Amino acid sequence: MVTKINSASERTLLKIILAAERLFGDQGIDAVSLRQINIAAGQKNSSATHYHFGNKETLIKAIYDYRMANVNRRRLALLEGTDLDGNLRLLVEAMVYPIVNEIDASEGGPHYIRFLSQMIGNPSVDLNTLWSSKHGSALNIILNKMETLMSDMPAAILGQRFGLGVAQIFHALADRERLRTNPAIDFNKYGALFAANLVDCLTGAFSAPVSDVTYKELQDVERSAS
Repeated sequence: MVTKINSASERTLLKIILAAERLFGDQGIDAVSLRQINIAAGQKNSSATHYHFGNKETLIKAIYDYRMANVNRRRLALLEGTDLDGNLRLLVEAMVYPIVNEIDASEGGPHYIRFLSQMIGNPSVDLNTLWSSKHGSALNIILNKMETLMSDMPAAILGQRFGLGVAQIFHALADRERLRTNPAIDFNKYGALFAANLVDCLTGAFSAPVSDVTYKELQDVERSAS
C-alpha cells in the first residue's frame, strides 16, 4: 500500500510517481529498476522508492490511480453534463477527450500516455485489476450506454470491441505525442485534428456490422463453453 504520512511525504510520492512514469514510458516497464526510479526522483535515501511502494506492481498501480482519478472525473462530468443516450460519437468523445486533456494540460502528461502504451502491452501487468478499480466507473457507464444503444450486437462482440478501443486510444495518443516535437507542424491544430479523427475511427469501429465470419467464430466459442 502507498504510504501517506504528511505533505512532505506526499511530495516525495509524487516525485517518485512522475519519475517512474517517465522512465517506464521511455524505456519500458521491464527495463527500469526501482533504483533507477529512485535516482531519477532525486531521492537521497536509496530505499525511498521501495519504502513507499514496495514493488514495481504497486508503483504501476499508483501511477495509474494518480492519472485515472483525473480522467475518470472528467469523463463523469461529460456524462452528467450532456445527454449522450443515442449518440455513439459523444460516448466515444467521453472516452477520448478526458485522456487528451490529461496529456495536454497536466504536469508530465506526455510521459503519461507513453506509460499507458507500455503498460497495456506488457503481459506482466494485471490489466483486469486496473480496469476494475474505482477509476473505471465512467468507462463502465459508457459501455452500458453502448450496450443499450447497440442492443442488436452480441454483448461479447461489443465488449471485445470496447477493450480494443481502449487499447487503440492509448496507442494512438502515444503516436500523437510524436507530433509534438515535429517543427514542421502546428501541434495545437494538428493535435486537435488527430484527436477528432481518432474519435471518428473508433465510432466507425464500434458501429461496424458484425460479419458472418465473426458470428460463426462467436458461435464456436459459445458451443465450446457450454
